[in-house]
Amino acid sequence: MQAWGRVIIQKFLYNTLLLSCLTLSVACGGAPTPPTTAGAVTSVSELPPSSDLAGPVPQYRLEPRHRGISPQGTKVDSTLSFSWKTEPLNIGSYPASRSSPAVDETAIYIGADDGQLYALNREDGSTLWTFKTRRYEVEMAKKAKRERKAKRAKKTKKVKKAKRARNYEYENHGIHGTPAFDHEYVYIGDYSGWMYALDKKFGWMKWEHKLGGSIGASPTLFEGKIFISVEYGKPDGKIFVLDAEDGEELYSTNYLGQHPHSSTSIDPSRGYMFVGANNGVFFCFDYVKKAEVWRYETGGAIKSTAAVTDDTVFITSWDRKIHAINIETGDLVFEYEIGGKSMSSPSYHNGRVYFGSHDGALYAVNALNGELVWKFDTGQGIISSPTIVQDADLVLIGSSNGRLYGLALKDGAELWRINFGSEITSVPVAVARSLLVNDQSGVVWRFDALPSADAESVR
Repeated sequence: MQAWGRVIIQKFLYNTLLLSCLTLSVACGGAPTPPTTAGAVTSVSELPPSSDLAGPVPQYRLEPRHRGISPQGTKVDSTLSFSWKTEPLNIGSYPASRSSPAVDETAIYIGADDGQLYALNREDGSTLWTFKTRRYEVEMAKKAKRERKAKRAKKTKKVKKAKRARNYEYENHGIHGTPAFDHEYVYIGDYSGWMYALDKKFGWMKWEHKLGGSIGASPTLFEGKIFISVEYGKPDGKIFVLDAEDGEELYSTNYLGQHPHSSTSIDPSRGYMFVGANNGVFFCFDYVKKAEVWRYETGGAIKSTAAVTDDTVFITSWDRKIHAINIETGDLVFEYEIGGKSMSSPSYHNGRVYFGSHDGALYAVNALNGELVWKFDTGQGIISSPTIVQDADLVLIGSSNGRLYGLALKDGAELWRINFGSEITSVPVAVARSLLVNDQSGVVWRFDALPSADAESVR
């Protein structure tokens, strides 16, 4: 078997780690009281029934509309305590959002920038198996080249200059997307443009499909189809719809005119799919009729993933705005200007939209008219996207300052924070009474809240 396809099955336990390396602190004012929102009733259309999911968190932002809401019954709070962490899975540094955990009943699936996909034991973080994509050898060569360059720089006393210089040639990309899975297989793309289907239990490859130059987005899985954004070197890109059974192409869009870093969002009721590109254009396609429906132009690159509601789709842009767009017509409903660029994907819940910005703030705006409801400043840029824990009236957000915050949905009050000491660019995942976070170095952390008599298990 070739090196890129070799599956390594490993079973090991990490040594007990001291909680002193990580701080869980509660906001001023003592132990927080769980916030309440008068009349906050979640629409039955906001979350799919649990029976429709292959696991608690089977893909990026839970489900294909990408509203950023945790599974029903999830409750995390200030009683969170450290359970385990992995060793660093990443080998380099790249200023973009990292892979987020996809979680089933027993395992956590996550990608690394060396081109490997990991399956971790959910209980203790040990490695169940790893799969080396075709990108692995490319990233290992980059790592070796970077190390040789650093060694030469040290000999010539140019270490500081070498550290300051940023060179795409030496950066590691590997896998940036979040895996998606069904009851049997897990799906992921790599930065060499290959898409893979792997057996969930052992990591054996079922199929692979070369689609283009690179894949940095997360696959979206819906009704046996995989929706994936693919980049080409011109720069350009397309959206592909594949049959999850064999990887065969069912539909591909026309070229978008620039790279699509966005993951594809779905409107199941209309058969529409949405994606943004670096040329600032936001596209709507009918994947049933295989045709473009409309396009909407923002004033800057789009690197976030859209959140889809019944009538409106929300997207952030580097034009320092969030845009609310009518799904039927493609017309602007409203736009709200913020203090910096945004590549933070918006979350929608109960008539509000939540999103972060390079200006360091998390915003909550009214989903009907764009009026600001509240704003929370972390003090440093936000690349991560918010996660709504509706049963705890909580929103989670990571910051480039190395902290993850638990904020009250109602007013944005800080309830607690966790200090990781490493940027948090991935999306935090909450399931049952657990919090899972992948930091910038590729360390996957698990925290668990104290048992609650009224906490509903989603396992």
